Amino acid sequence: MENESIREVSFKEAVEISEKGKRQIIWLGREPASYISDILGLESGSISKKNPEEIVYMEKSELKDLEKSVLLCYHGNTSGFISKFLMKQHAIETYSLKGGITAIVGEIF
Repeated sequence: MENESIREVSFKEAVEISEKGKRQIIWLGREPASYISDILGLESGSISKKNPEEIVYMEKSELKDLEKSVLLCYHGNTSGFISKFLMKQHAIETYSLKGGITAIVGEIF
């Protein structure tokens, strides 16, 4: 199966993973993390922002900080790609928000 290494989660599951595991939701888009947390009604500290291209070139020791985090992008494509990349290349498990932020708030970007 193509998406075998991508663990997609709903928004509710993403929040639960973040709260229970003390892991951040990682925003992969252009807008500030504070803007995204406001849109989603989450505390600003629960979301951080990373550039997807920078993730691809990070050292493995830095990538370990992403373990069990939830990746969030616009439509789920970038977060799915990065999640799959991390699993295949570095054995780092992350989650991808199914459908991205537009699945929650619609097309506002």
